[in-house]
Amino acid sequence: MKLRTKILLNLYREHRKTQAKLHELTYFFWECTLRCNFNCIHCGSDCTRESVTPDMPKEDFLKVLKDIHPHVNPNKTMIVLTGGEPLMRNDLEECGRAMYNMGYPWGFVTNGWGLSQERLDKLLRAGLRSVTVSLDGYTEESHEWFRGKKGSWSRAVDAIRRVASTPDLVYDVVTCVNKKSLPDLHKLKELLISLGVTHWRLFTVFPKGRAKDNPLLKLSTEEFVQMMDFIKETRKEGIIRASYGCEGYLADYEMQVRDAPFFCQAGIHIGSVLANGYISACPSLRGDYIQGNIYKDDFWTVWNTKYQIMRDRSWTKTGKCATCKSYKYCEGNGLHLRDEQTGELLHCHLEMMGRAISN
Repeated sequence: MKLRTKILLNLYREHRKTQAKLHELTYFFWECTLRCNFNCIHCGSDCTRESVTPDMPKEDFLKVLKDIHPHVNPNKTMIVLTGGEPLMRNDLEECGRAMYNMGYPWGFVTNGWGLSQERLDKLLRAGLRSVTVSLDGYTEESHEWFRGKKGSWSRAVDAIRRVASTPDLVYDVVTCVNKKSLPDLHKLKELLISLGVTHWRLFTVFPKGRAKDNPLLKLSTEEFVQMMDFIKETRKEGIIRASYGCEGYLADYEMQVRDAPFFCQAGIHIGSVLANGYISACPSLRGDYIQGNIYKDDFWTVWNTKYQIMRDRSWTKTGKCATCKSYKYCEGNGLHLRDEQTGELLHCHLEMMGRAISN
């Protein structure tokens, strides 16, 4: 590792410690529905068209936003709606307008199926600030195999074209890289550039939910490194801002494939409310590390008095992490990659790259 990178990583360690103590809430996720019109093979939430868990009434989440309003700077607290598929809610515009009127910027993550120009215009009038659209393959075959929906590729491409051409709308495109999509990343890049896309986030599947036992979703060491090199070279080109997702310490690739060193912000800057009222952090955690429930607990009290398991990661220095010299930079990887009951690390990015983590 270069000396400059090592110095930067050590400085960033101190920054993480400070931020954990301050734990300023800046990103707040609302799982507004578990209903979904897709059947994605990697889904960690096992969402369905008609979920057993009903949509949370907007008034319940808006009450949480009202309660925390005196304690945060709402203009700097981003509200992101996830699911399920948020566009399944017919009252999304009403939800957005209410959040906007309280001063919160808001956005959502979508598969793009329901994002027509008419719907986008309505959402923009409701104060929409940001959109993330998923596109998981260069071809219809690879994307629709992954998403389980015929016609989903063209709908996603149309949605991306719309958001990319909307002035002042913050957006990015996300791609889950797997064995089917990896060979076409260069072609997918050119497609996104032709659509006017400037920000592209790539990630890999972690071993939970439907993805756990599907060998086509897990990259080999050679394939993972190939993806890292692709991202690094794309960033050097400077045409489209590609980055690897926020999970996992990447050693020599840090700062070459993302803008800042690895920092799992779950419970430090990121909180969430799930569809059933559970209080959690990053949506990737799903039902793990639940800290309370808005129907029993005051969110702000929970935010300030709980989340210790996320803010003090010393408990993760067990098993293979106990002897790893990179632990000081990684702190046990993202919590969604650990077993909540045993603390066992389920997936290590250094191992993924074929590096001996004890060196």
